[in-house]
Amino acid sequence: MGPHLVGRSHEFGELARVVAGAATGEGALVVLSGEAGIGKTTMLSWLAGTAASAGMPVLAGRAVADEGAPAFWPWLRAFAAGRGLGLSADLLEVGSGPPAQTRFVAIERAANALLAAVPATGLLVTLDDLQWADDATVQLLWHVGADLSGARLVVAAATRDAARLGTIPGLPAARTLWLPPLTPAEVGEYMRATATGRLDPALPGRVHRGSGGNPLFVREMVRATGASSGGLPDSLRPLVGARLAGVGAVCRRLLGACSVIGEEFDVTLLAAATGYEPDEVCGRLAEAVAAGVLADDADAPNRMRFTHALVRQAAYDDLPRADRTRWHRLVADALAGLPVPGHAADVARHRVRAATDASTCRTAVDACRAAVDAALRSLDHADAAHWYRRAIELAAGAALDSAELADLLLGLAEAEYLDLRVAEALRHCVAGSDLATGLGRPDLLARAALVVRGIGGEEPNRVIADLCSRARLALGDQTASDGAAETGAGDSVIADAGTYARVLAQHAMALAQLAVTTPGLVGRAQALSRRAMALAYRDRGSTALVDALHARETLAGGPSSSAERMDMGVLLRRLGPVPERPETPLWAHLWRIDGCLGVGAVAEVDGEIAGLAALAERLGWPVARWHLLRVRAARAMLAGRFAEAQHFVEEGQAVAERCGDPSMQGQYIAYMLDIRRKTGQFSDVGFDVAAAADAEPRPIVLAIAGEYLFASGQTDAARVLFARLVPTLSDLPEDVRWPAIIGIAGELAVAFGDADTVSASYRRLLPYAGLYLASSYGYRGAFARTLGVLASAGSDHEAAIAHLTAAEEMERRVGAPAELALAQLAHAGARRSRNGRGDRDRAAALAERAARTARRLGMVPALTAATALLRELGGADADVLTAREREVALLVADGLANRVIAERLAVSERTVETHVRNVLTKLGLANRTQVAAWTLRAGLRA
Repeated sequence: MGPHLVGRSHEFGELARVVAGAATGEGALVVLSGEAGIGKTTMLSWLAGTAASAGMPVLAGRAVADEGAPAFWPWLRAFAAGRGLGLSADLLEVGSGPPAQTRFVAIERAANALLAAVPATGLLVTLDDLQWADDATVQLLWHVGADLSGARLVVAAATRDAARLGTIPGLPAARTLWLPPLTPAEVGEYMRATATGRLDPALPGRVHRGSGGNPLFVREMVRATGASSGGLPDSLRPLVGARLAGVGAVCRRLLGACSVIGEEFDVTLLAAATGYEPDEVCGRLAEAVAAGVLADDADAPNRMRFTHALVRQAAYDDLPRADRTRWHRLVADALAGLPVPGHAADVARHRVRAATDASTCRTAVDACRAAVDAALRSLDHADAAHWYRRAIELAAGAALDSAELADLLLGLAEAEYLDLRVAEALRHCVAGSDLATGLGRPDLLARAALVVRGIGGEEPNRVIADLCSRARLALGDQTASDGAAETGAGDSVIADAGTYARVLAQHAMALAQLAVTTPGLVGRAQALSRRAMALAYRDRGSTALVDALHARETLAGGPSSSAERMDMGVLLRRLGPVPERPETPLWAHLWRIDGCLGVGAVAEVDGEIAGLAALAERLGWPVARWHLLRVRAARAMLAGRFAEAQHFVEEGQAVAERCGDPSMQGQYIAYMLDIRRKTGQFSDVGFDVAAAADAEPRPIVLAIAGEYLFASGQTDAARVLFARLVPTLSDLPEDVRWPAIIGIAGELAVAFGDADTVSASYRRLLPYAGLYLASSYGYRGAFARTLGVLASAGSDHEAAIAHLTAAEEMERRVGAPAELALAQLAHAGARRSRNGRGDRDRAAALAERAARTARRLGMVPALTAATALLRELGGADADVLTAREREVALLVADGLANRVIAERLAVSERTVETHVRNVLTKLGLANRTQVAAWTLRAGLRA
């Protein structure tokens, strides 16, 4: 409310504390929230003045409501003002590559640069009107806000819609100051401070009732009525435009043109649109500045702005329709004539608003297409989608034919897919495909089928499969219907082999996803994959070959799949750069890692991980970083470094959350459950495992959840999941998930006494005997260990011991101590079951080695099992303890500290420490918490 600020003492105090805290490294994110006119901008100005007085540089940016504003617009303005601190708008340039990844890189780069640029005196960044900000602006706000701990940086954002900012993870930690309306007393205080004469005592109450306490409306009402007057306007709307009435006709005409350009405008552009010289424009607008309608900036003499969005809106609304469309046309013409390019979105905005007949609608559609091209060049796919939508809205008025409309719909779908709006993209693919079918346009049908790729879920892939079938029929494939055999008899006469190969590959991948619930589709998907490969080789196009290889890799299964993945990774690498598939080098590394892990080629795995790390560093894509973290987690699991694996998994989950990609959550859960299963950390999982399996009862989920529940002692819950899993096993497609599902099901069958499933699992896994159940999804060791467990359960002791001996050697060869311990433990159990000459001694030696490794690696369940087996074999038992050690063990089991035990037994604390150490060593226990369970097993306590 100008220089007379009232009713904000609490907020001023909070902001002053924020500025003071920044000086000591207490960075803060402040959100000022409230309705239009409530004083957010005024509060930001007060904060900027306070910070400047404290020696802090201030960088300011604001969002605008106009179409065509670039991504990151408020940040671009702020960074441009920070050149003296080493900042630049160039930091927010989006590079080439997948759109979500490249935008993430720009956001990370800009956030890091801003934090590094903060001087010792601190820094304030103000961002106004964020209710109009694009998603990229809000994402950068979140990234900066998440890293303010210890920084001398304050970021203050003003918005009418704080709820939108609050939907971003991590932002609730911001200090949100909601600005309430002024009270009647505060309105009176303001009016007394501004009055030039006697103030009617009843007037403040009437002004408060009429304005609702909104400071802007209070100010406008006071200006309109006079502080000593008793009259009130009939409505508030005329008050917002009251300033306009105080300027001359020529100035008001120019203000109409200003309002058409936007809340901020360039004087040179205004001059070009109006026909005046720039100096003449400034002179004619001087009275608008004096009246408080416009504001100028001495540091930017070529730019002016309306003092408030409501004032600009009033000026715009006052324009007659004919004047408004004429001004939009003139401004568009002026923009198009500027010598500096980069105004395509602004031109489109004005062309759209000047569209009144077929000719101007066609001109507007062309302008929208130009805006799309500009947005795509800067990888702003959200903006591209926006301009496609505006063009489609004008289609009828521009009399576009069906082919042009189909092209626009598919362009919109492509932009939406790249902007991660998959459901909308698929909807527009179907609409475009429908039009293309009526037109008989195979090229458009193929384009519709190829837009959305690489996603999971049954419903989306049903749509994709249907789009592929339509495209294949149009391309001349008579085997495209659901019931036809995929013979590929007519493939040799297909003219565009490259496009057709991509459609077949797309169809194969969609069917592979649907095969999760409809296993009978696997054969058809595999046939399509083979046809796609053959056509891609014939076409010799790298994009078609990459797509065909993806389809093949998705469906690859069986004992030979590891070697096949290694070969496909080499083939991808030989292709070199593929412009339409910039992620190709990433997949080359990942497929090689998966294949090499499957055959135990650890040195090659390490080399590929090093290459992947360099690639991830060079690209900066978050998805590349996530893949790197999960393969490092698999490598740490192989080496038995569980804490390191957990660190990588948690770091990967943090990356996934910042990417906002829920599909990564399943892999995080699978890794964490495996780590906890092997280490015995069964508390605080963070969710109900059984309920999660009920919510998504896919075989792999049932298997992993059942395995974990059994290991954690929740036997009944595990049995329920196992019973649901068994009926699915016979129809499972032999894909990348198949070996893990069969292996886990077999070992659960051993636990639950299901001899049929044990036998069937053994037969199915036997071809994998020389391989490893290992990939970037985790390391579970040699198949030979599982085969040995299954053979032992089936009383085939000779086969069991042969498998387990081989498993030990395989784990030694790759350097996998944790899985070696599990193989030794299983081997000990098999020899105990056979009970031949020397078997018990051999079993005891194996169990002792397994116990030592388990203790060293923190594998509590394995250590417990090995200790129990040793006791059964005549190893560690309660009898190995002295009477005093048994007494100490019972007190430790009760949870008593050494000091309390010493007091009870009337001995020194050091003596108790010695007894406790002896108990743990003799019993082969890892820590004190396991003593209670041991006392129960040993019969020392009921």
